[in-house]
Order: sequence, then structure tokens, then C-alpha cells
Amino acid sequence: MICGDVGNNAYSFGRYFETQDHSFLMSGYLGSIGFALPAAMGAFAAVEHERPIIAVAGDGGLCQYLAEITTLVKYKMSVKVIVLNNNELGKISKEQRAAEFDVWATSLVNPSFAAYAESCGALGIQVKEKAALDMAIQQLLKHDGPGLLEVHTDVALI
Repeated sequence: MICGDVGNNAYSFGRYFETQDHSFLMSGYLGSIGFALPAAMGAFAAVEHERPIIAVAGDGGLCQYLAEITTLVKYKMSVKVIVLNNNELGKISKEQRAAEFDVWATSLVNPSFAAYAESCGALGIQVKEKAALDMAIQQLLKHDGPGLLEVHTDVALI
């Protein structure tokens, strides 16, 4: 079960992920930044350990509910979170540029999401190089418990 957020991460996910034998939850893109993690928690409550639950979010969306990592740990919810960190509300910046406006109020100052997850008692993994991504995803999915994979991305690529 994959729960997708809104923003550039949704574009990347839609462009590069080939879904086969997966269920996918998405909000319908109606301004619902932050959907992925709460949706994944709800999916876990519905199916628990029947199948893996993965939340795919951007940094802006995840920050809406970042403290819920502690809820995952408290209730041993083995939800896996993949956060694409580009230090920006990239979709909003893209819309501003497309309308020929100045890019305004979209930069973010993020924590290390992997370190934050670790401080909450979850697995935290950080990837800055493409070569390390496959192994990091395997490690995340094999982990017995909640985990977060932080992938540093380039906002200019979408």
C-alpha cells in the first residue's frame, strides 16, 4: 500500500514508479499537502501487517505531520516513510515561475529527517548519492518497525 503526498514528489513518483500489484492512496491533489503520512497510518490501522505500508512525501508535506513519527514508534506501526528532501516547496516555486512571478516564501530550513526519525526511536536512513539508493530502500523495507528514508533531491529536476 503506497500513500502519496502532493507536490513535486507526486510528479516524480508518477513519472518513475511502475505500479504492479500495489494499492495506491492519493488525496486527489486538492491542496492537501501532508496527506501521505496520516493516510499511511490509517492504512496501517486497516490492514496492519498484511502488507507493507509506504508513505511517499516531500519535505514540505512531511513537516505538516513530522511529530507523528513518535506515534508510529509508540504503537509499533511498521510504516515506512520515504521523504524527498529538496529544501523547498518546489511545486509552489514552479507555479510562481510559470506565472512569471518572483519565487517567494518557498525555501525551507529542514532538519535531518533521518536523524529526527532516529531520535524518535525509528530507523532513519539518509541518501545523498544515487548509487546508495537501492541498498537504502532494501534496508528500509526489511526493517521490522517504523522507518524513514530521506532522499536528497534537486528541485530543478522536475
